[in-house]
Amino acid sequence: MKESKEMSTVAIVNNSPAGKSGGEAAEQHSAFQVYKPGEGYTTRLGMMAVLMAYVGFACHHWYFNWSSVRDFFEHMFSFSSTLAILTDWTYNTKAGNLIASIGTLLLVVAGFLSAYYYIYIKRSTADFLIKTDLELSKVTWPKISPWFRADTQVWGATYVVLLVIAGLTLYIAGVDLVLRVITDFLFYTKHH
Repeated sequence: MKESKEMSTVAIVNNSPAGKSGGEAAEQHSAFQVYKPGEGYTTRLGMMAVLMAYVGFACHHWYFNWSSVRDFFEHMFSFSSTLAILTDWTYNTKAGNLIASIGTLLLVVAGFLSAYYYIYIKRSTADFLIKTDLELSKVTWPKISPWFRADTQVWGATYVVLLVIAGLTLYIAGVDLVLRVITDFLFYTKHH
């Protein structure tokens, strides 16, 4: 009887994937499997929206300014007129539109896949976002409805925040204006 129990234990250990113990086998997951699905939903979704906004900005910038990359390569190849052939074809309108469109599509795909990987699949960033979501769930958020009553604490705090932001905006705008006047006078006007 004792031998049959030992044999069954050995059979269970040897049947796990790649000869690993049960705990290690449970830790493995496929390359595209979401890590801890359903946890940290709000934070993960919010971070995905932020990263996709950055991807959208990058796509817009590439679509309308891809020619700066061409200009960079032309500057690099300026020592040889034969290497300039590599960039001459991009001056064609159809070729330029094709480069802009394909580059934009590649940025969308690469940006989405990268964001998805780091937010939903990579363990360290997913754990961080899940813990952040857990901490945010502990916060007592103020209700929206009493904000519009002047006697609530939130209303007073809102006034303080708005006044501080307005003051900082005026201060930064003033410093910027003074520095711009000084630099224009020193560097951009001709002195006799």
